[in-house]
Amino acid sequence: MYIDFVQQHIEIPFYANLQTDSIGMDSQAHCFNRKMFDQHPAVRYQFNQVGFRTHSVDKFVHNAILVIGDSFTLGVGNNTQERYTDLIEKQLSHQVLNFSLNGASNDWITRKLQQLLKLFEPRAIVIHYTFTHRRELPQTDWHDNERTECEPLYSSQENYQNWFTNFQTIQALAGDTKLVHSFIPNWHNQTIDYAELGTNVISPMTQLDFARDGFHYGPRTHLELANKITSLLVA
Repeated sequence: MYIDFVQQHIEIPFYANLQTDSIGMDSQAHCFNRKMFDQHPAVRYQFNQVGFRTHSVDKFVHNAILVIGDSFTLGVGNNTQERYTDLIEKQLSHQVLNFSLNGASNDWITRKLQQLLKLFEPRAIVIHYTFTHRRELPQTDWHDNERTECEPLYSSQENYQNWFTNFQTIQALAGDTKLVHSFIPNWHNQTIDYAELGTNVISPMTQLDFARDGFHYGPRTHLELANKITSLLVA
């Protein structure tokens, strides 16, 4: 069965079929702004059969737009209809699949794309890079959500070089498929010349508002990011 094949390649069992009202920083215990959290409308998280906050596996289309990222792409602190991925889907009238992991590393983003390209021939690929100091631990018998090394163990140059290696790998994996690179705020602690990276690159967003947790993108920022990505996808 198709779902068995998908599970074999990309499942995150911890999140499979999970339904919850809070996750990670989007909780009373871990949010940046308790008043904002308490006054915010309810947020609901529902993950599909393989542990992603996106369409049900039986609804996947082979030429979907694939988006890969961390908690900013997951939409922590927002309901699904507010996320940039769901807004792009509306703008383009084409399925967008959100493959994101709370606490993801750029190593994970690259590896996940490699796995997804075994399942899809996407219309486009959108990458939303995370903090460069994160790494993926080598324990391949651990689940994805267990493998992120979040401690800043490397120099800024080492972090950038690791990211750049992932960037080049993603470029090669995408081939002729339309590809957009984008970045979370403060993803790296050195100045970057984004123009040198190519015309398919969106520099980090100015954060216009905040999600329920007081840290991640709010709806206005998601919309602005969606508009920028869509403009590149239709160019």
